Amino acid sequence: MSEFWDVLYGRRSIRKFDKSKPVPRELIEKILDAAIWAPSSCNYQMWDFVVVDDPALNEKLGKLSTQMANAPVNIVVSYGRDYSEEAWANIQSASAAIENMSLAAHALGLGSFWITQTGNPETVRELVGLPFERMVVAVLAIGYPAVVPKRAPKRRPASEVAHWNHYAGRPVPSSRAPKDWDLDLLRIYQRARVRNGNRHNKPKEWERDAVLAAFGQLRPPASPGAVLEALDLLPTHGLYTEILSAHHRDLRWTIADLSPEVLEFSTVRTAEAARGILWPFPEAQRFAQEGAPFPAREPVAEFDLAMALFRLENLPPDLRPRLLQTAFRALKPGGVLILGSVNSRSYQGTMEAVRLRGRGPKGVEYILAPDPSIGPFEPLAPDQVMEEARKAGFVSTASAAFHVLPPAAEIEWRTRNRRGLARALARPLGGAASLLDRWGWLRRSRGRLQFFRFEKPR
Repeated sequence: MSEFWDVLYGRRSIRKFDKSKPVPRELIEKILDAAIWAPSSCNYQMWDFVVVDDPALNEKLGKLSTQMANAPVNIVVSYGRDYSEEAWANIQSASAAIENMSLAAHALGLGSFWITQTGNPETVRELVGLPFERMVVAVLAIGYPAVVPKRAPKRRPASEVAHWNHYAGRPVPSSRAPKDWDLDLLRIYQRARVRNGNRHNKPKEWERDAVLAAFGQLRPPASPGAVLEALDLLPTHGLYTEILSAHHRDLRWTIADLSPEVLEFSTVRTAEAARGILWPFPEAQRFAQEGAPFPAREPVAEFDLAMALFRLENLPPDLRPRLLQTAFRALKPGGVLILGSVNSRSYQGTMEAVRLRGRGPKGVEYILAPDPSIGPFEPLAPDQVMEEARKAGFVSTASAAFHVLPPAAEIEWRTRNRRGLARALARPLGGAASLLDRWGWLRRSRGRLQFFRFEKPR
């Protein structure tokens, strides 16, 4: 039994495989044997598994979804299309088989990755010759790991998710609207996001470039040899703090966020480990432990620069003023606040509507936003951002805007798994986007990414 727990605790999702090392078929057969011992609805066992180890066929699968291009073996998991549909028992049955295979792969010294984003599942079915009566549920990538995560993602403790006889927790909303959330729920959700931190290490290049360009234009200058104190408000996983700290070494960063777990994740990502404080005050006092590295205190006139990138859109409307008031009090007289926001008058709404109508994932965590997977999100009009900052006491001094249309890199990325007209339009649309972005007045009105520089009066 101790070996079972070793396998259970030791299994990792493998994202990089050694494709030069083939997997012997006898090992795959053992993995399939584990699959057929999984429970299934009414014991019908209406599953079929197509093992793809032909490099040419895997290349075709990889064009449907890049996740299927990483391993030497892809196991396409299917189930009877019209069987056990009640309560999604067909999906449950296939999932039990996938879990068995994942554990078996680890026990055999292999790695696995459970793929749900397969592109068009009907195309996958046709490529591997499955009849229409079989529904593709998922694909399990199998191979020898090239990289094994040293630590497992942190898990929500059983005390948070287990209930005896009656539910006693607070459910995280399934709503995309920030008004349906409060701080405690945001805190729970963001702690869940940083547990899967490896998802947040790859900024979209067009958004990264816009943040770097805007920050370079709007930040306050520093005297030679001087170091400015900078406060980043609610960066969650610290993606942009990491990028900016590497490019602006004359800034010393402090991060304010909702929980110690989030601060632990984000502060270590800066070029030189940042300090952390818990926000908001005084509610954060209950999370501050004596002797812990993250106090709950309100900074007053300590910072030359404060920054909040795409965070007003994430907060319930009644909390936006609190964030701006925190920035105002934290800044020295003459200090600068840089806000980044997504323009509600841009193509953001169209892109989100296309996403919701498409075949891709629809979950709250997949909302289109510059910061990946941050939960609820509501784009704001530029004049709305300006008014909120004015009410907090700030004076507007400069702005920058980008992307009247999706840039070429974004179009290429969003159509990477598509064929036909969408793919064919990528290049001309990218050319049109670069032309329209030359018109400053149009960027300020319709640009998707908006950046504002405000100052605290002296």
